[in-house]
Amino acid sequence: MNQIPSFSLSELFSVLFYLMVLLFFVNRTLKNYALNTNNTLFWGAWVFKVSFAVLFSVVYLYILGGGDIKAYWDSANALNGLFSNDPLSYLQELWETNRSLGISYRFNYETQYPPGWIWREKEAWNAAKLISVFSILTLHSFWATTLLISSFVFMLSWRLAYYLIRVEQFNPRMVLIALLFFPSVAFWCSGISKDSLVYILVLFLIFLMFRVLKWNNRVSFRELFLIGLSIYLLFQLRHFLAFAILAPFLIALATRFSNRLNPRPLLLLFFRITLYVSSIVLLYYLSNSEQTKQLIFEANVTQSDFSQNPIYTGAKYTIENTDGSVLGLLSIFPQATFIGLYRPFITDNIGLSFLLNGLESTLLLVLTAFTLFNVRILQTFRNLFKNEFALFSLTFVLIVGFMAGYTSVLFGVLVRIRSIALPFLLLVLTFRKPKETLQP
Repeated sequence: MNQIPSFSLSELFSVLFYLMVLLFFVNRTLKNYALNTNNTLFWGAWVFKVSFAVLFSVVYLYILGGGDIKAYWDSANALNGLFSNDPLSYLQELWETNRSLGISYRFNYETQYPPGWIWREKEAWNAAKLISVFSILTLHSFWATTLLISSFVFMLSWRLAYYLIRVEQFNPRMVLIALLFFPSVAFWCSGISKDSLVYILVLFLIFLMFRVLKWNNRVSFRELFLIGLSIYLLFQLRHFLAFAILAPFLIALATRFSNRLNPRPLLLLFFRITLYVSSIVLLYYLSNSEQTKQLIFEANVTQSDFSQNPIYTGAKYTIENTDGSVLGLLSIFPQATFIGLYRPFITDNIGLSFLLNGLESTLLLVLTAFTLFNVRILQTFRNLFKNEFALFSLTFVLIVGFMAGYTSVLFGVLVRIRSIALPFLLLVLTFRKPKETLQP
């Protein structure tokens, strides 16, 4: 087994080298996506992301004894050993893993063996493959890889914040808090983990899709290729999130056409009738398709495994049982979504490790109450349903919240999955009528 990464001299040189490289790219982000804020906020947001990535690593490596982060790093090291011994085999392993041949087909004592549970779990192993690419770029430096991943998260977050503030005219303070200074998001989605890779792909995919939809006057082949690649990679890591982005984006696309047809009421009426009828037909076929049944089956297996398998320990919550049918899932949709977005409570017996999540849940509940009981709630909802990004965020949050609440069972799993939706939940809760959309 590999040792827990330490602060060695070689690590220090690697970190310093990549720090200089990243300073160049981060500074380019500041110049190309400048907001009406002082530079201290920009650099402070970068330090915030990197600091929480380091905190995440320190907590898991030196306090909790390793956990998932060490398992992913050990897997990356095994893949790096394979790359050093046989680059062609490494590339073949990246493309496809043949589990019928066993773990010893490509790995041995010379390359080192990856943890068995990572290798057997398809999505976890795909995450390890991506981490190995980062690791090769940093010459196997754990802390340089941590710096690289957290900096990617920061630069994508800042770019998305730029468009939401400058083009969509969202509240600047809320956008910056949601995308750059959300503590639990920075903790779970900035270090060496599958959640960080998923969050990078989610931010990148949303950024590209809305550039194509409304933020850019031209659609390039490069952007379309990157969208396709991001969807493919996201499907390999956490496939329900690919659906959680594509479905809301189609709704945003329909909203975009509706907004353009406002000056033509008859054509708008025809478009809406066609859209509603098509949606009903599509939902009927989707609810009865084999792919949907397979997705529901996998969700039920995941829930059952977390609930009954004794190897999964830690604080748990309970949720009503369902027969797994579409109607059954709809019946528990409110409960599962509420759990996914607002648990754990500060009053739950969750221990100190989830204290920050409990505090955030309390603040989100208070903010939700203020939003729902606002005297202008109807006007707010009318404005929200006219804004493509706000409507996308609402739909995305509901889908992710439901899937997180329904399948997680363990609070430790729940807080990781829901963290990806929290920035968009805060954007929805603080949404007010923006000014007229501008061009970047």
